[in-house]
Amino acid sequence: MNKKKSMLPVILCVAAIAVIGGGAVIGFGHFSYSGKRMNALSYYGMVASDEAAVIVNDEVLDAKGIVRDGQIYLNYKTVWDYVDCGYYWDAAAKQLMLTLPGGTCSWSPDDGTGAVLDDGENAWISADLIRDYSDVDLVTLEEPGRVVIRTKWSDLSTCTATKKTQVRYRGGRKSEILTEVEAGDSLVLLDTVDEWSHVSTADGYIGYVKSNLLSADAEPAITHQTDERFIFPKVLSDSPVVMGWHYIDSAANNQYLADYITGTTGMNTISPTWLSLKDQAGNILSHASADYVNTAHAAGLKVWGMFGDVNGQEVRTGTVLADSSARATAVAQLMQIAADTGMDGINVDLETISEEEAPQFLQFLKELSIAAHERGLVVSVDNFVPTYTWYYRRGEQVKCVDYLVIMGYDEHTLQSEEIGSVASSGFAEKGITDTLREADPAYVINAVPFYGRCWVERYGSSVPDTQALSMAAQQEFLTAHGITPEWDASVGQYVGTSDDGTARYSIWMEDPESMKLRVEMIKNYNLAGVACWRLGYETPEVWDVIASVMQG
Repeated sequence: MNKKKSMLPVILCVAAIAVIGGGAVIGFGHFSYSGKRMNALSYYGMVASDEAAVIVNDEVLDAKGIVRDGQIYLNYKTVWDYVDCGYYWDAAAKQLMLTLPGGTCSWSPDDGTGAVLDDGENAWISADLIRDYSDVDLVTLEEPGRVVIRTKWSDLSTCTATKKTQVRYRGGRKSEILTEVEAGDSLVLLDTVDEWSHVSTADGYIGYVKSNLLSADAEPAITHQTDERFIFPKVLSDSPVVMGWHYIDSAANNQYLADYITGTTGMNTISPTWLSLKDQAGNILSHASADYVNTAHAAGLKVWGMFGDVNGQEVRTGTVLADSSARATAVAQLMQIAADTGMDGINVDLETISEEEAPQFLQFLKELSIAAHERGLVVSVDNFVPTYTWYYRRGEQVKCVDYLVIMGYDEHTLQSEEIGSVASSGFAEKGITDTLREADPAYVINAVPFYGRCWVERYGSSVPDTQALSMAAQQEFLTAHGITPEWDASVGQYVGTSDDGTARYSIWMEDPESMKLRVEMIKNYNLAGVACWRLGYETPEVWDVIASVMQG
């Protein structure tokens, strides 16, 4: 019995050692790093052997490329949406076009170059062609097949790996390994979460690395120099543009020019609404007049004839612009009209372009700009605020045109179910800041309204009546309904209401005070100028305000 007792401490010691040893193994396993590698095909979501992953600006796209004869091809829509919307696929002609300052390049599926494929439903563009003809950084890689593209270089943060390490799918020791990086490799730093940094590698993996294995770069390690082949020339004014649109819907109205420009202190450019599409072939309906241009020039005004679709014509603009022959006809006739009249530029105001029609709209702007610049003509293009027309691709527009004009109004319109301002100060400013995300302020003109909007909410009716009112008509509305307006700093306008028992009357006004705020905003953002819709709606003192701010 004493012997048995003497063995008990030994047994307990062995048991303790076993427990401690097991705990150490468990602890080591808990703190060790997984050596499991993630399947690359699964990571990229590739299910077919002829697919290729597409990585653009540190994002793995859901859209996949295809591999044909050892080359990677990208779907035209993927290219247009994410890489370069300068390409234009003419589905009817089965032709890919790219218009650059030096002219238009074109490729077709049967030209023997292998640059573009057509499977009957989609066009596919060779990654090699994109690398050679787009202002991007692009590499193609194998195992798995993938293409890594960068189109944006500003606001990048980069870091350098201080030693060889793994990039993991998630931020954690047990997460699977995507790839390895060597000491000295540059990575794009996307974010830092606790002890892990979210990074993008040069070979197209986006994952996590321990932060203590990275060194932040003082300056971004990834830079880009724009290729001169992609820089369109510009024809710009030596001074800020102060433009007024002159609404003209018949040649007879040209004779009233003097009436509209009298008292327009500081205005240096006029845009008569002369030009529109006449038919599906691209022929132009014109009210342009050389006498008008001569009179305007004598008054110190440049003339940018407007080519628009706001005069109620029945021709569908987007459909016409999809036809290469019709585009060529329109451009040729616009150039001839400009030559015949001596006008100084073309102002494009196409307001019916849908998202699906944006590619042909951009192609038209490029073809027009090249032809216009050969003749020394200015090209400006009017855009609704980006909130309404984000798909217009202003960044691509401003590559070829001289000026983007923001139509900084129509916050509330005839179709609005809620009452409100034509353009509150916040709405106008957002239009500017959103546009400046895509365009340099030196090429941006902001347009202001010379009109306010009144509303009549009749009791018993759920839909309000509304009218756009000239500045003079605003005063008549105030008098008719006994309204005393008050300044509303939240919208930067005088606002007023009244009620006669049958309806509620409201007005958001435009006057010299609201105009001063708008033009000061233009100056504060260092924009290229101001445009005014439209001549004849203003009171004379507005021009004194515009001139004092723009020339100050």
